[in-house]
Amino acid sequence: MTIKTELKDSLIVAKKEFKILSRKKALIFPLFLFPIIMIVFFGYGMGGTVKDAPILIINDDAGRASSSLVQEIGGYTPKYDANPMFSVTYTKDMSQSEAESKIDAGIYKGALIIPQNYSDSIAKNESTTLTLLTDSSDTTTSGAIINALRQLLAKTGLVSLNIPSIYGDLEYLDFITPGVIALTVFMGCISSIGSAIAGEKENGTLVRMLMTPVSKRSVILGKTIYQLILQLARTVVLIFAAYLLVGFNMNGSWLAVALVLIVFTLSGVGIGIIMSSRAEDMESFIQLNMLVTMPSMFVTGVFFPLSSVPGWMRCIAYFLPLTYAIDAMRTIMIKGQGLSAISTDFIILTLFAIVTFTLGVHLFRREA
Repeated sequence: MTIKTELKDSLIVAKKEFKILSRKKALIFPLFLFPIIMIVFFGYGMGGTVKDAPILIINDDAGRASSSLVQEIGGYTPKYDANPMFSVTYTKDMSQSEAESKIDAGIYKGALIIPQNYSDSIAKNESTTLTLLTDSSDTTTSGAIINALRQLLAKTGLVSLNIPSIYGDLEYLDFITPGVIALTVFMGCISSIGSAIAGEKENGTLVRMLMTPVSKRSVILGKTIYQLILQLARTVVLIFAAYLLVGFNMNGSWLAVALVLIVFTLSGVGIGIIMSSRAEDMESFIQLNMLVTMPSMFVTGVFFPLSSVPGWMRCIAYFLPLTYAIDAMRTIMIKGQGLSAISTDFIILTLFAIVTFTLGVHLFRREA
């Protein structure tokens, strides 16, 4: 069988998948509506807590008042938690632009710049201003940092904060939208292709399909093409819906988002094939699916920053491709940065895609 023939067969399989979808009138509407509802209701109704947020303190003042402030910030604990809110790094002689670049790179969530005359101003009972830079793409952590520092500085009544907006005026909805899109793609890929294979295996459709001249490779490729087109279409709809409903602005490149989603979709397809290949029937697949997708919703930073979850949950998150897809999507869509800024995330997603998709195809060809 030639490559041209296999590609033609794959397109026929993909066309078959779209025909099946078009017949399921009750499925098409919630397929696009569900994630939009999640953005609106979760965005307005949920918040989060912050622990060990990495911040940088640039202290250009050698006086006692600045040393006291630095110690207070390092030991600050919220009233509902005994753990420090911040993980503080201290330095001096760093420009604001350098601090912004470190926030851009994701090294710190905030940077407080203490000027040289801070202690002298406090000693003379004169008002002074500190500059606070925050990663406003993470609105939960950014808001917590701002509120905590305002509480600490309010004790003197002399200190005010200058808070430049690095990425524009952002809200929690801006933070949650890329996460919901990535979650939707992840759950959609696993559920759709997994239930399709498991369901066709259970009712005998898969066996009948494989008795035709269509190869197993063509079946997998066709289903993958279907998923790629469907998930990209859903993403476009979601971004426009978020713009119209909640004012979300797409700051980055559509092409960069598409590249991330293509690689990420392959990971989801691979995981779905692996689970469906191991499942004996549809009920077994549903249970496996819930075991993977439900925890992913809460530990990968969809609704809250990773810094707000316990350490053991973060360890789980690092083994899930959704974690890296969310980080890459936020970097592109909110910060407006390119592929170079998400190179680590993209490489890890590519490795996930290669491993899961290859293993999934191998198991499918062996089990089918």
